[in-house]
Amino acid sequence: MSVTSPDLVVAKQDSLLALSKDKRPEFVTILTTAHINIARRAESTGDISTAVDEYQKVLKIDPTNKTARYELLVIEGLNLYKKGSKSALWDAIELFSKAASINMDSGVANYWIAKSYEKKDSKDFELIIEAYEQALIKKLPDDLRQDAEDAKNIAYKNKATLDSFWK
Repeated sequence: MSVTSPDLVVAKQDSLLALSKDKRPEFVTILTTAHINIARRAESTGDISTAVDEYQKVLKIDPTNKTARYELLVIEGLNLYKKGSKSALWDAIELFSKAASINMDSGVANYWIAKSYEKKDSKDFELIIEAYEQALIKKLPDDLRQDAEDAKNIAYKNKATLDSFWK
């Protein structure tokens, strides 16, 4: 039900938590899964503030939930990335790095680290290439994987051009 009808489960949250003062693990799992599904649905429609609220609700129920922590760090990082200033990009890189350390299987945070390095300084080839390579050895959605491959190849080409210029 937490997957198919997350709104219904969340509506019964107070009742489920009231059944057990010590937060029975099965109720915690059901509720956190429901909130995560609502958050992901909100993200997919562009409703980022609802997604953030839902991930924060997960952390109130289960402060150790890695999925909610990871998603919040990525969302915060993306907000800073969009600002585009050098200090915001450094902060975004820090948040994406924290996210990458929480979910080491996903390459999404590494992808955004690379994008942030590109936006900050497009000539910082080593860091850009390293971040893309880290992203590509992990799980990535197909569209990000293709973009990472293309961007990595461009960075290699630009690095070679710059290196040959200085020889």
